[in-house]
Amino acid sequence: MSSPALAPERLIQLPLTELYRIPPAEQEEIQLAGLRARFAELRERIAIVGKMAENQDVREIRRLEDAAPLLLPHSTYKSYSLSVIERGQFDRLTRWLAGLTSHDLASLDATGCDTIDDWIALLDARTPIRVIHSTGTTGKLSFLPRSVVELEAMVTNHRRTFDIYPGELPRISVPVEQAPVIFPWYRHGAMAYHRLFEGMLRHLFAGNEGMIFALNPGRLSADAISLAGRLRAAEAKGELGQVQIAPKIAARREALLKEQAEAPQRVQKFLARLRAIEGRSVAVMGALPQLFDLASAGIAAGVEKLFDPVSHVAAGGGNKGRALPDDWDQQVMRFFGVPRLSDGYGMSESIASSRACTQKRYHVPPHVVPFVLDPVSGALLPRSGTVTGRFGIFDLNARTYWGGFLTGDKVTLSWADEPCACGRLGPSVHAGIRRFAESEGGDDKITCAGAPDAHERAVEFILKAAGG
Repeated sequence: MSSPALAPERLIQLPLTELYRIPPAEQEEIQLAGLRARFAELRERIAIVGKMAENQDVREIRRLEDAAPLLLPHSTYKSYSLSVIERGQFDRLTRWLAGLTSHDLASLDATGCDTIDDWIALLDARTPIRVIHSTGTTGKLSFLPRSVVELEAMVTNHRRTFDIYPGELPRISVPVEQAPVIFPWYRHGAMAYHRLFEGMLRHLFAGNEGMIFALNPGRLSADAISLAGRLRAAEAKGELGQVQIAPKIAARREALLKEQAEAPQRVQKFLARLRAIEGRSVAVMGALPQLFDLASAGIAAGVEKLFDPVSHVAAGGGNKGRALPDDWDQQVMRFFGVPRLSDGYGMSESIASSRACTQKRYHVPPHVVPFVLDPVSGALLPRSGTVTGRFGIFDLNARTYWGGFLTGDKVTLSWADEPCACGRLGPSVHAGIRRFAESEGGDDKITCAGAPDAHERAVEFILKAAGG
């Protein structure tokens, strides 16, 4: 491996025992070199970076703090006009996306696209870009222009999830290549999970599709997710009756009806598939309601303690308004056969994520530069002691898009001068992270957590509008 200072994105390849033992001063040296390199590489190649640097009068990165004015608010990734979606003007959407990536999209002809799904499929087929979209809770999808370059880093981060840190229990009992992935929703799509699966199939499982167990073998429609967001926004304004759906989406009525009718049988078939790998050490991913629904169906069918107790079960995103029983977690653990659920902190804007340590802290890896800002003034808070404010990051693993993001998360972060008792060096985020309210600028973080409920609502609307 070359010097980390010259290739900071390769830090993600280090085992956690090495990664979190890099002295804080050396971490900052590596990060500063990485920030300088990214700024030099991308300010002329990504239009929005050059414009932002000009507006903020940032000409060079001399210290870590200099990058703070260059953190993009997450709203940047939905800054296109909603009319381009409603009118099917995907050539204009492509020109907008071109300003967010270092890849040249000038020759891509998107005039033949009628839907978002068409547009994403075109990007997948003709470019290295692998767009990740949000759930569009405010009526618009966010589009993050990740590419195949970053897919491998996503898989590497998945590998690192299962490194055993001193004093902590293992999360799986087999090499990560031998741990099947369980996902109780759509196999394909353009949300963060789906892009990770794409990378895993290529870089982890050598093309063996049998290692990925998804409840639905089909594809999640970005158009349905987009429609759900617009329905929510229209309902808030009392304009629900004005929402229109594209003819191509309405034409999916028969396929959607068939999918709805087959849903109960699909769950039973999925349980049978999981029984075929009973006792194995697995990696389970999904939003909390999805995992609970699967566990409930499994327990009702007499299926319990399905897998090796040393398995990774990560339930994320909260209950999304679902009224779940108080013992939901016990039911999920009972079904999968694990003694605990895995707790972590991550976001689609960042390739890296962190699992909670023994002290229930999320340690920021050295390949991610953290910032904490005053939520009112936007001023950068001190990089020492323990501070609370709006979380910002610069992901050094982002190489074809700008890695600087200002999140909508309120965090308490302890810097390196207040080390964690778990032994890891560097800054750490305390438990108790919360989202700022929309009025505080906390709208539409790119997340997969609310997608299932949003999708179901959109399907109901499509069926009703199309005569179902």
